[in-house]
Amino acid sequence: MASVVVTPKRWMPKGDALVEVRGKLPLVVFGGIPGETAKVRITGQGSHQARGDWQSAERPHPRRVAPPCDRYSLCGGCPVMHLDAQGQADARHEIVRQALEQHGLDTEVLPLVSSPGGLADFRHVIKVGFGVSDIGRIKVGAWGRGSRDVVPIPECLVAAPILRRTMVSLAHHTIDLGIPPYEGGRGVLRSAVLRASHTTGEVLVTLVAGRRDRALSELAEQIARGVPEIVGVWLHLNDGQGNAIFQRDDQGVVGVVPLVGKETIEERLCDVTYRVGPGDFFQTNPAMAEVLYQRVMDGLELREGDSFVDLYSGVGGMALPAARRTGFALGVEEVEGAVRRSKEAARLNRVPAEFVWGPVLEVMPEIAPRLAGTAPKVVVDPARRGLEPGVLEAVLKLEPSALAYVSCNPTAMARDLAALVKEGWTLSPVEPFDMFPNTAHVECLVIARPPGGSVEVARRAPKRQLVR
Repeated sequence: MASVVVTPKRWMPKGDALVEVRGKLPLVVFGGIPGETAKVRITGQGSHQARGDWQSAERPHPRRVAPPCDRYSLCGGCPVMHLDAQGQADARHEIVRQALEQHGLDTEVLPLVSSPGGLADFRHVIKVGFGVSDIGRIKVGAWGRGSRDVVPIPECLVAAPILRRTMVSLAHHTIDLGIPPYEGGRGVLRSAVLRASHTTGEVLVTLVAGRRDRALSELAEQIARGVPEIVGVWLHLNDGQGNAIFQRDDQGVVGVVPLVGKETIEERLCDVTYRVGPGDFFQTNPAMAEVLYQRVMDGLELREGDSFVDLYSGVGGMALPAARRTGFALGVEEVEGAVRRSKEAARLNRVPAEFVWGPVLEVMPEIAPRLAGTAPKVVVDPARRGLEPGVLEAVLKLEPSALAYVSCNPTAMARDLAALVKEGWTLSPVEPFDMFPNTAHVECLVIARPPGGSVEVARRAPKRQLVR
């Protein structure tokens, strides 16, 4: 296709640079940088926008670097890898600022908190797909940019070294055993989730298949023998349509079958040991997560006797470390397996925390009476979509003394914060954390306080009882 010389004006949420010209379709440039005039190759055009790839610039932006990965463009998983560390920080800062501005908020955005491990080797969970090359050879790797083609990434710079070794072993033995990828109701393997503990180095593998096959047990045994750090291999069956990796039942359970080894690995953050199993959510960058959790607790000024509630608590989230400060914490989580592991971790750590299973909106009427009059300090850490309709209203009915909003999606966060501001709440400056270096994703923390400031009450935790 044709090439054009353009100057992007702003960042897009996914890390592309946007060119807007009156009377023409917006042009989204992969590898572009706002303010840098560059030659761009047009790669496609839809009804609402055109797409292009950066080719060259006579005067490159001072923050531009050559991406250190040879799969940068094919994979697309690290869309701002063409920027140095300060350039990436500036880009994420601007993406957050734009999201706030879009929703009418002029809240200050603080400088990005850098990832403790730098820009490489930070990912402790990776998701890989299985596909077939043009000549019929099995491929294992990332789903490619703008497609479902599988791109082998054996030297992935952002994955923890042990996960690179695990991925290479998985690819080798899958090809050796000839296990076909699942597509259109045929084949076997769809994807795999590889998780390593930052604390112990142990690895948990979850194979996702469209159907059972005896070769999967052999595959599990071979990769476990080849990589001693692999302590468990589990199988999840998903024959559904679409690209979702896990298929949950009506209770939010990810059904898994043991193939080799144990069900969980352990991770330690903020003096708490967590247990993480197949299908559980846990932060990709544990070292950065520990910094974030500490900032949440400090921002809420947690003290002994405070009433503390962690919504979307995962496998223990912030409820477990917070309980050490307050003396008791309540967590709510809709994934049944994560709740089981939260309770195990509470017993393991001898932490006075209780966990309730169910969707947040459904559980709120049950826990609200226990929190009445306690002016709880609440944490919400929802999925990328932000708070579901009705959740914010239910939280406000608790009459919290403070609310910590944690989000990996600045746009959804800004929408929810704008609703809080309309209710008279005040916001702290937004603090961004580099949870996902080389990407446009950024984890943010905001502490919100009700009209009139924090509510002073006789501090007492919610009544401790078994809800579910």
